[in-house]
Amino acid sequence: MEILGAVILGFGVWILADKSSFISVLQTSSSSLRMGAYVFIGVGAVTMLMGFLGCIGAVNEVRCLLGLYFAFLLLILIAQVTAGALFYFNMGKLKQEMGGIVTELIRDYNSSREDSLQDAWDYVQAQVKCCGWVSFYNWTDNAELMNRPEVTYPCSC
Repeated sequence: MEILGAVILGFGVWILADKSSFISVLQTSSSSLRMGAYVFIGVGAVTMLMGFLGCIGAVNEVRCLLGLYFAFLLLILIAQVTAGALFYFNMGKLKQEMGGIVTELIRDYNSSREDSLQDAWDYVQAQVKCCGWVSFYNWTDNAELMNRPEVTYPCSC
């Protein structure tokens, strides 16, 4: 239980600390991902605490702590099922929001400007070996790239 809490806590910290991946692109554009990271950190910390209390209750045979541990495990199960159902039924809206964020980033992309968000998107395209959100045609929405004498795409494409 404590290991699971540490993993969840670490995942939340990773989402907040990672500045060079797709998570960074989404985090700077969407407050819901940042809020989700804080939820992960909170849930991970509470899970670690409850695992520790469960161990103390088991070692010292304290029925109150064992009852609290059992109630917390039941609460975690209910919360996970609820979160999974919410995620499953809102997947379309989540994909649409992510697509809107990336499409806006591509539309406003300016190769002469230094921007950490653009650098993160270039990193994602280079690592995943893709160009654009759906295809390289997404870059035709970028006026700065299309108004050049010779149509060019970012180097990461």
